[in-house]
Amino acid sequence: MVSVRIILFVLLTLFISIAGVLFALRFADGPVPPFQGGRLTSGPLVTDSEVDWIAATGGEIERQIDAPLLIELQLVEPVGSRQTGVMLYEGQLYVPCDLGFSWNRFKDRRRIILHLVHLFKRWHLNANRDGRVVLRINEKRYERQAVRVTDPKVDAALRAQLIAMVENWSTPEEYGSEVPDPPNDIWFFRMDPRP
Repeated sequence: MVSVRIILFVLLTLFISIAGVLFALRFADGPVPPFQGGRLTSGPLVTDSEVDWIAATGGEIERQIDAPLLIELQLVEPVGSRQTGVMLYEGQLYVPCDLGFSWNRFKDRRRIILHLVHLFKRWHLNANRDGRVVLRINEKRYERQAVRVTDPKVDAALRAQLIAMVENWSTPEEYGSEVPDPPNDIWFFRMDPRP
């Protein structure tokens, strides 16, 4: 029979190991998916206030047919970086924060995994409070100001665009079209030049 002390020792060792890895990731140059990372430090800093996002992404943002375009986004306060998808609407770059609007429509185990991620998601609250972000796209960094979309027309257009994109990336068996039960919200942040 296994001793209670041995079980406690193994659990404590596992906890300390996980905590150590997560602490070390806070100092990494960017996220290490699926985990958050630290400050984005490598890559040239683009200081232009006006950015051609199609050119900056190498045209990939217009070709998001088979899979989403993922970038790295770092909050300035509190510092933390993550990998996230982006969207282009009327020439402006938007970062969605899916709070159940899209992932809750999945019918397979992705829904369970994404729900667990949702439980720990707080970056959108910090971005709404401070707004200063750094984006890294194709090894270049861009200082931007994340501004939450409040215009109902823009919000509706972005929601429709996101649904169409996700439907392209999945099959009807994987992704439902009906509005899911809560949580089913989504926030969009426009990436404006920093004031």
